[in-house]
Amino acid sequence: MKQKKKKEKESGGFIAFFKNSYPYFKKQIPVIWFAMIMGLFRMVILLVTPQAVLLLVDRVINPLLGGEVGDGASIFSFLLDDVAADDYVKIFLILGGAILVSAVLFFIFFYLKWNLSHYYSLKCEKKLRADALEKVNGASAPLLARYSSGDLILITTKDPANIRDMYIAVPQWMLDSLFYVVVSAVFLFRIDWTLIFLPLFGGAFSALVVALYKKRVGKYFDSVWTSSSALSTTVQESVYGARTVASFAREGERRKIFARDNEKLLKTYYSGMKMFADRTLIAGVARTLVTVGELILAVFLGIQAKITPGEFTATLGYVGTLMWQMNNLFFSFNQAQRNLVSANRFFGFMHERDETAEKYGTDIPTEKPSFSFCGVGVKSGENYALKNIDLEIPYGKKLGVMGRTGSGKTLLCKLLQGFAEADEGEIYIDGKPVHDYSRALLAANCSYAMQNVFLFSNTIAANVSLADPTAPKERIERAGALAEVDEFARRFPDGYDTTIGEKGFGLSGGQKQRISIARALFKNANVIVLDDVTSALDLDTEHSIFRNLKAECGEKTLVLVTHRATALKDCDEIIFLDRGEIVERGSFAELMAQKGNFAEIYERQLSEVAYEE
Repeated sequence: MKQKKKKEKESGGFIAFFKNSYPYFKKQIPVIWFAMIMGLFRMVILLVTPQAVLLLVDRVINPLLGGEVGDGASIFSFLLDDVAADDYVKIFLILGGAILVSAVLFFIFFYLKWNLSHYYSLKCEKKLRADALEKVNGASAPLLARYSSGDLILITTKDPANIRDMYIAVPQWMLDSLFYVVVSAVFLFRIDWTLIFLPLFGGAFSALVVALYKKRVGKYFDSVWTSSSALSTTVQESVYGARTVASFAREGERRKIFARDNEKLLKTYYSGMKMFADRTLIAGVARTLVTVGELILAVFLGIQAKITPGEFTATLGYVGTLMWQMNNLFFSFNQAQRNLVSANRFFGFMHERDETAEKYGTDIPTEKPSFSFCGVGVKSGENYALKNIDLEIPYGKKLGVMGRTGSGKTLLCKLLQGFAEADEGEIYIDGKPVHDYSRALLAANCSYAMQNVFLFSNTIAANVSLADPTAPKERIERAGALAEVDEFARRFPDGYDTTIGEKGFGLSGGQKQRISIARALFKNANVIVLDDVTSALDLDTEHSIFRNLKAECGEKTLVLVTHRATALKDCDEIIFLDRGEIVERGSFAELMAQKGNFAEIYERQLSEVAYEE
C-alpha cells in the first residue's frame, strides 16, 4: 500500500508538471514532436550503420584477407542482390556510399532537431521568465518576505531553463535511448538469440542501481538549489552593500560569510560528485562485464561458425553502444528529477496565493482622490506600528508628517498606495473602502519618492523618466531642473546621458535623492508622496527644491515626510507621530502655539542653523 501511494505521488508530480507547463509549450508541441522524430531518424542511422559495416567485413574485407565470403544477417543485403560476389570494388562503393549517405543524413537530422527544438522552445522559456518576473513585481510584501532574493533570482532565471529541458532534452534522450535499446536488441536477436541475455541483465542491473540512488539524487538537487540561493543572496548583499561594508570596515566579516556559503555549496557539489562517481563506477563495472561477456560469447559463437566475422563486428558495435544507451536512459530519469524539483519550486511560487493582493478589487480610482483614515492600526508583533490613525486628506491638501525614527511615517505613506495593510480600522478613497480599488492603479495614481532610493544601472535620464522611457528630453530635463539634478548632471561630460552604476554607485546620497525626487515629479501624478527624501541635502538645496515643489504642485495632493520642521511651514496640516500615534496635529502656527514636540524640534533646528552661520 505504501509503495502504491508513493508511485501515485510520483506520477502526480509528472501530471502536475505537464498540467502547469503545457499552456506555455502547447503552441510549440508540433515542432517539438517533429524535432523528436528527427532525433529518432538520427538514432536509426546509428543503428543501421553497423549493418552496412557488417556486409563490408563479410563481403569485402574478409574475402580480401583470404577468408570466405560471409552471409551475415544484414538489412542492407538487398543492395547486393545483383552484384557479383567477387566484384569487391562495386560492393565497396555501394556500402561505402550507404555509410556516407547515412553520415550526411545524420548531421542533417541532428541540425534540424537541435535548431528547431531550441529555437522555438526558447520562446517558451522566455515567457516563463517574464511571468515569474511579473509575479515578483506584482506580489505583496508579505508574499515576497517568504523568499530570499537568491530564491527569486533562481526561480526567474534557472528554473525556467530546467522546465524547458523537460520538454526538449529529457524526453528526446529517453526516447532515443529506448528506441536504440529495443532495435539493437532486435538486431542482436537476428544475429543470434543468445546475444540479448547479457545486455538485458546489464540493463536490469543499471535500473536497480538508479532506483537505489533515486532518493539521494532528489535530495542532492534540492540541496544544490538551497545552497545556490543562499550564496546568491550573500553575493548580492556584499555587492550592493559594498560602501556600507567598507565604511564599517567589515570586509573580513563579509568574506567569512561568503566563504561559509561558498564552502557549503562546494561540499554539496562534492557530495554529489562522490554519489555520481560511485554510481557511475558501479554502472561502468557492470557495463564492462557485460561487454567482455558479450565479446567472449561472440568469439565462442564465431568459433562454432554460428556468426560471421561481419556479425561479430556488428555485435561489438551494438553491445558497446547499447549499454551506453541504457545508462543514458537511466541518467535521463535523474535529469527529470532535477527538472521536476525546479518545476515544483517555480510553479509553487507562481500558484502561491497572495492573500494581500486578493483583497483588492478592480475599481478605478479617480484622478483627484480624497483619502480618509478611520481608526487605522497596523500591528508589529504584539505592539503597534500605527495606532488609532484618524486622518482626512482631501484632494489638493498639503500634509506634512514628522516624527522620530520608527514612529510609522513610512508605513503611513505605504498605506496610502496599497503597499501595506491595516490590521484595524478602514481606509477610504472617495468614500469607498480602499480594497474596492485595483491595487496596481492605486500605486499608479501616486508619484512616490521612497526613503531608500533605488537607481538602475542606466543613464540619469533613464532613471528620471522611469514612468515613460519614450518621453522627450525636454520633459526629463524639466523634472531634473525642479529637483536640482541640473546642478550636478550638467557637470558630467555626457550630462543626463551619463550612465550610473547599479543602485547609483558613483553618486552621493544627496545626488541620488535628487534623482528620486525628479523621478516622482516626472511621473506627474496628482498625488505626490515624498518620504524623507531630502535628508542628505544641504539646507540651500532643500529650500530650493521645496520652493520648486510649491510652485509645481499647485492643486495636487502632497504628502511630505521630513525630519526638518522648517520644510513644513506652508503645509495645510502637520501631524506629529510618536510610537505610531498622532500626538500633535494642526497648522504650522497652531503647532508652534502648542509648544510641543514639533515646536521644540523647530526651535532647536533654527538655533543649529544660526550656530552654523
